[in-house]
Amino acid sequence: MAEEFKFDVIVVGAGNAALCAALSAREGGASVAVLEKAPPSAQGGNCPYTGGGFRFTHRGLDDLRRLLPADADTGRAEMEPYTAGDYRRHFAEATGGEANEELTEIVIAESRPTVDWMAASGVTWELSISPALAGAPSVIPNQVGLAALGSGPGLVEMLTRSARRAGIQILYGTKMVELLQGDRGQVCGLVAQDADGRHRIGARGVVLACGGFEANAEMRVKYLGAHWERARVRGSRYNTGDGHRAALAVGAAPAGQWTGCHGTPLDVAAPLRGDLRLTDAMPRRSYPLGILVNLAGRRFVDEGASFAEQTFVGVGAAVLAQERGTAFQIFDSRAIPLLEERYGGSVPAEAGSIPDLARLIGVGAEALSATVEAFNAEAHDADYAPRSLDGNSTRMLSPAKSNWAIRIDRPPYVAYPVTGGITYTYGGLSIDGSARVLDMEDRPIEGLYAAGEIVGGMFYGGSLRAAGLMHGSVFGRLGGAHAARLG
Repeated sequence: MAEEFKFDVIVVGAGNAALCAALSAREGGASVAVLEKAPPSAQGGNCPYTGGGFRFTHRGLDDLRRLLPADADTGRAEMEPYTAGDYRRHFAEATGGEANEELTEIVIAESRPTVDWMAASGVTWELSISPALAGAPSVIPNQVGLAALGSGPGLVEMLTRSARRAGIQILYGTKMVELLQGDRGQVCGLVAQDADGRHRIGARGVVLACGGFEANAEMRVKYLGAHWERARVRGSRYNTGDGHRAALAVGAAPAGQWTGCHGTPLDVAAPLRGDLRLTDAMPRRSYPLGILVNLAGRRFVDEGASFAEQTFVGVGAAVLAQERGTAFQIFDSRAIPLLEERYGGSVPAEAGSIPDLARLIGVGAEALSATVEAFNAEAHDADYAPRSLDGNSTRMLSPAKSNWAIRIDRPPYVAYPVTGGITYTYGGLSIDGSARVLDMEDRPIEGLYAAGEIVGGMFYGGSLRAAGLMHGSVFGRLGGAHAARLG
């Protein structure tokens, strides 16, 4: 194959991190091409499946107002500042202190300048939570100050519009096959495949911003475990680890928790792949208010270890490890009024007795009755306090229920069938503070950069809401600017 095209910088992917990298490189004077494996209707990887929220440092609502449209109505809202110390503490809490310290410090320091730069680059912002509340002034949580107008799809649309205005070429239906290297081992382009075949595209720099490997069942089994083979993919079907494989093939060092991912319990009717109409409707996270049983009618996880916000990833994985990757969330009339609104999108099995409920869901009546009776023998006769770790726990059960161990003894009883879904993976490539990909000896691979979900070391065990888009934009901007300066 002869070289057919040449650009200064090639960006692989066309979501938030990728388009920030492309705009930054173009701003630096480079000619830029963006390769998007998906068609235009599915552009952007996981970005369109997000709420478009960004976590960044700010000095409160007065500070944010200059980023909002002139006609934005903030009412009588109030918001506390979000400091670098807050950000640092929240990162440590979410990841058990295991996130790469150098990279997190760069994200924190560059978060606000990057949001300002995105505004100047054509992104319109809005408050992440509406202040339109009755009565006293609204106090808006300060961790996620702003969101892109139109959520994730709006963010992709705005960045794409800006890229086109800047003269950036976006090549849809074009997949990266492999990276090309020169005599010194430097990355000097890639092989791409489109409907017309394979092409060599030369470049001084390549930015990989093509997501994780959550939509690749083979890689899920290899790195996450056999039970992840059956996981429902909540986001893009195109995030299949192309960047991971190509970078590792040229000597890139892996980084982060390759055995970790963001997942959640989902309605068993959730689609196999992401559907923008259903993504937010499918999670089932009220399980702390009841019990989870498998097809044998037995409990298998501590449903009340903490708030669902802290446990849903592990619970989703535990569900997938059960037979057929299926379980049932069981509640009684004491819990039913407290379930998340999205449970209203499902029709549960409902019965006046536990044996009748078991027969409806195809679980052995004796087994389920024994499970509920054993649970009730140690559970408490109390009302649920869903926003408090109430300490109502079991004593001898295995597994225990650490909080909200309230008897399931008030009919009617309902059962919601659930499975497990995967949102994105944590394992990725090692980078430095300029988003340069490092090799196994921690040396930069000349000409190769990474940004977004493909970067390893940001999340361990858990993720931090709205920090994913933020670190994608930060390292996309830094990597694109650095790539544009390559001689």
